[in-house]
Amino acid sequence: MRLCEALKEYETLSLYRGHMPGHKGNPEYSFPETLVKYDITETDDMDNLHDAKGVIMESQQYASSLYGSDECFFLINGSTAGILSAVSAATVQGDEILIARNCHKSVYNAVVLNRLKCRYVYPKIISGVNICTGIDVCDLEKELNYNKGIRAVVITSPTYEGLSSDIAAITETVHKHDAILIVDAAHGAHFGFHNGFPASAVMSRPDIVIHSVHKTLPAPTQTALLHVNGSRVDRGKLKRFLSTYQSSSPSYLLMAGIDNCMTVMDEHGDRLFSEYLTNIEWFENRTSKLKNMTHMCRMLYKTEYSITDPDPCKIVISTVNSGISGKELYDILREEHKIQPEMAAADYCLIIMTIMDRKEDFERLINALECIDEKLEKLKKQSAEKTEKALKDGRYCCSLKNSKLMEAYEVLDDIGRLKPCQLTEAVGKISGSYVLFYPPGIPVIVPGEVISEETAAEVLFMMNKGLNVQGIGSSGEVMIYE
Repeated sequence: MRLCEALKEYETLSLYRGHMPGHKGNPEYSFPETLVKYDITETDDMDNLHDAKGVIMESQQYASSLYGSDECFFLINGSTAGILSAVSAATVQGDEILIARNCHKSVYNAVVLNRLKCRYVYPKIISGVNICTGIDVCDLEKELNYNKGIRAVVITSPTYEGLSSDIAAITETVHKHDAILIVDAAHGAHFGFHNGFPASAVMSRPDIVIHSVHKTLPAPTQTALLHVNGSRVDRGKLKRFLSTYQSSSPSYLLMAGIDNCMTVMDEHGDRLFSEYLTNIEWFENRTSKLKNMTHMCRMLYKTEYSITDPDPCKIVISTVNSGISGKELYDILREEHKIQPEMAAADYCLIIMTIMDRKEDFERLINALECIDEKLEKLKKQSAEKTEKALKDGRYCCSLKNSKLMEAYEVLDDIGRLKPCQLTEAVGKISGSYVLFYPPGIPVIVPGEVISEETAAEVLFMMNKGLNVQGIGSSGEVMIYE
């Protein structure tokens, strides 16, 4: 018996709840009313996430069988808990770790918590729109040859915009250098369920793969999976860190949400993904007729930038040469057309569509884009002037290379030497904090790095574009290390 079925059966027992949680399954004053009856704790026969031997174990094994991993663990503190646990299990204090520079901030936090010596491998960049592509295996090999002591490697694949690395080649290379490969595949939980989508990273057998099931599959926010392959990672150590970084009172609603999602994929996935591909093909045909914006669709990525297997769920609308920024498109979609995009960058706007979106949802989005495109066409001359100015101003991308003088943990541990400084005056100084755009949560400046003039200019440019910048104070100050 798996978790969802066990929860439904538990409700039929009519037991008085002399246990947590405090709402006692009473829908009065509870939110959400329809779910509290299934919100329980570790009672008899309901298993324990941190020592799974019953229904939770069965559910985790079911997920593992669907993805093809050796073992799978439910995460109820999101992919972040998986990243922290994976890095902690794969390293010991003082180890060297190689990470992709476009990794999520949770990877950087794991590096600091474990006091690791951090090295970087940089993704390729699609010029013009500054989108990170995958990690080139040759670049990775070069770094591993140069840094002989690398204990673990962390890469992001697929990226936030849906571009994947060659995980099979990268896995072979990392293992050849006797290192552990951790793949942050948070945005790729839906891969591998249909041949019209990219293959799952799990199938290339990296040591650890982390999926956020809530990002692109029908599962509650904060739910994720951690997959393990092979014997390079100490499973006992990994389990210890999973129980350290996750709540000791895990939500049964969240765990049941993962379990239910796996059932949906198993029993209805093929039909849902087939319907989605029909819709996205229709959508891509319509967007190909836009005159002032470009849908960076699968064909464009493949032919122009040699990227394999882009994610058809990521709708990336480039605004280069349109006369408006990605943030302006984001605002127009939200304010005028009541469509909430996922994120905005200087040059593009990202919308996530999934198997839960219907044909009418695609129609609503394309109608909005065509309406905006028509207005831009009428303002073409003005748009060209704006675009020319924007291109001269420059743009941010994670390929900027700041010199590193100290490890991040060395700076953050010495809090007494951290002081605020205006970003415009911080050039040449050592950063004392992270500066990042959220979403996607990829640091532009890391503690211990020297803030370059180019990086400061890019951050200011993005702030002026109205993007959400974290790590900059309300008066434009950043923390520096003195």
